[in-house]
Amino acid sequence: MPFMDESRQFARDGIVCMFDGRTGQLMSVRYGETALWQGSLSVDIGCDGEYVAGRLVYHSFEGANTWELPRIEPEPAAGNSRREWGFAGFEEIDGVLSTRYQLRDLQLEIRYRLVDGSLEVTAVIEAQGSSSRHLNGVAFMASQPVLETLAFDFPGNVPYPEFLVAQLSDGEVVSTGLVNPVIRLRSEGQNVNLIFIDEEEKWGTGVYKTGNTFHMINLAALEADLEPGQPLTVGVLYIQALGDADPFIPIRRLYERKGWLPPADGFRDGVLYSCHPHGTMDSGFPIRRDLFEYAQEMQGLREMGIDHVWVLPIFEHLDRGVYHPTDQKIVDPRYGGDEAVRAFSRRIHELGMTLLFDYVPHGPELEDPLGRTHRHWASLRRDGEPQSEWNCLSFDMTHPDYLQYTKDLVKEHVERFGVDGARIDCAMGGLTNWHPYGDNRPSNSNLKGGIEISKAIRDGFVEAGKKPLVTPENFNPVPAYAPYTDVFYDMALYRVLFEMDAAALTPEAYARELTRWLEAEMLSTVPGYVKLRFLGNHDTVTWVWTKARATNVHGVGKAKALWVVLSCIDGMPMIYQGDEDTSIYRGDGPDLREFFRGLFAVRKQYLDNDYSTEYVYTGTPVMAFYRRNGHEARLVAVNLSPEPATFEPDADVSQAQLLLGGGTESASGIGVTLGGYGYAVWRLA
Repeated sequence: MPFMDESRQFARDGIVCMFDGRTGQLMSVRYGETALWQGSLSVDIGCDGEYVAGRLVYHSFEGANTWELPRIEPEPAAGNSRREWGFAGFEEIDGVLSTRYQLRDLQLEIRYRLVDGSLEVTAVIEAQGSSSRHLNGVAFMASQPVLETLAFDFPGNVPYPEFLVAQLSDGEVVSTGLVNPVIRLRSEGQNVNLIFIDEEEKWGTGVYKTGNTFHMINLAALEADLEPGQPLTVGVLYIQALGDADPFIPIRRLYERKGWLPPADGFRDGVLYSCHPHGTMDSGFPIRRDLFEYAQEMQGLREMGIDHVWVLPIFEHLDRGVYHPTDQKIVDPRYGGDEAVRAFSRRIHELGMTLLFDYVPHGPELEDPLGRTHRHWASLRRDGEPQSEWNCLSFDMTHPDYLQYTKDLVKEHVERFGVDGARIDCAMGGLTNWHPYGDNRPSNSNLKGGIEISKAIRDGFVEAGKKPLVTPENFNPVPAYAPYTDVFYDMALYRVLFEMDAAALTPEAYARELTRWLEAEMLSTVPGYVKLRFLGNHDTVTWVWTKARATNVHGVGKAKALWVVLSCIDGMPMIYQGDEDTSIYRGDGPDLREFFRGLFAVRKQYLDNDYSTEYVYTGTPVMAFYRRNGHEARLVAVNLSPEPATFEPDADVSQAQLLLGGGTESASGIGVTLGGYGYAVWRLA
């Protein structure tokens, strides 16, 4: 039977959770003598055009694009719309503590479970009465007092800085640019992680301060019509109160326990080149050659150190653009048809490289034959009309027939062309389907759909007997994608560099912040997750963010320095066609083929992904890190300033083998001086 008292304790393995017995709210999570997280935890639900408890301003998700995250806006403190959930008591069964609430005709159950040092919090919603309720957003809201030294960051995400809570303006929301798993809190050596994971739909993360209270919100983009008597479960919030322990180890341990680990049977190393036989997107694809002709250039790419060739879509696309294919079973005749693709693939494999197709699973245009034949795969609006984006049908990527079609398409391409892997366009999922298949809820077609289409494409390669290389265009560091992702499409790092440039940091601050962010990204993602490292791609050089080439954005010297960083840390470096030679996209600038040839040769011989990465904080404009594998060690140093800079390595490089670049011993005899945007890679004795 449910019961209430003045307080309630829930404990296991040294973690103690205290609840208010009158309201049922979680008040603190304590590890040992420390309770850095203390305050209140609540859930608010977007229902029939408002948030039922009035904590947030309601914004409907209808009409939002796939890449848009839920908008988090607190209700003004002076507003009179706030309402309280009626607490109905506690209940504990089989190690799960539940608190039950009622507000109007909605019942909310918040379930708490302690597992492996984490408090897991899940919300279950049920409609009472006789009519369905239209749900649009479920917010997990953790609030606590503002401490003078309380700081937070979003490891592996943007915005990139560490923030001091006390310095936030009242009511100003700091929102992540990408779907965000982790908010990391620290104060006076004490650490807490708030980790939110929803495997069904995307979510937004935002924090803000009101008076002396700090609020952390994870808003799931759930959309559904809740029928009476049919409970709906959404999201899991993990609270890890760690004391002075390492805050990153429990994150990775949680991901391992959940099985969110990268595959071990695919490609995990090499250098990737993104290209198209007609040239580059920023020059308008002006080179009208087929794949027979383009195959003649592959020898030069191999000599430059390229291992994997990702070809932008070559499927039939009329005149509206390569990312609007009519049917991905058909190779467009302008690229030479099937025979040209087979010849291109043979040449790629003769040279020891792999071939990646670029799949576009969001759907064809409405009146394409595929769109007319399979209109039943399209997500539908509430009025029953097809959902469309980019003037294309938004196919529901959770529909089993479409998943099977896509898997069979991949297997057929392996048989026809010997293709080895894929870059998957728009792998974050599609638009909401208000007539979902089977037991899916409408919003399952976004993030869950992205995960399932990524799995279907990768499974197609595996079932066809290929060692795959699959990189879904999923910018979001969501661990549930990891089992179906050989290489993570690290748009987060690109955006960090974009934001750091906009902040006009000093070279010292630039080196420090980039080092800190990369270290946090490495330590907060699943172990062994390979990241795709790039300074630009076909999108960024044309229509998003910088809309320009890396050498134009950073200047040639700094771009080269950053390419050294991205090629020498863990991950897989990628360059976009023309980065090596500006004439390819009809630009003015240097020929960098020799630079990349030397850089990629050093990486291949001395810096593969079997080497761990250990970052060094130099206190100078020089970014430095070690790569280690057993007794083998490398030291990499890159000056991110246009002026010479000196740093003091804690290893004796005077006796080390210089592999790339170089520096000089400083005049004082202590330290190494690198020229403006200079770099050096040493093999340590």
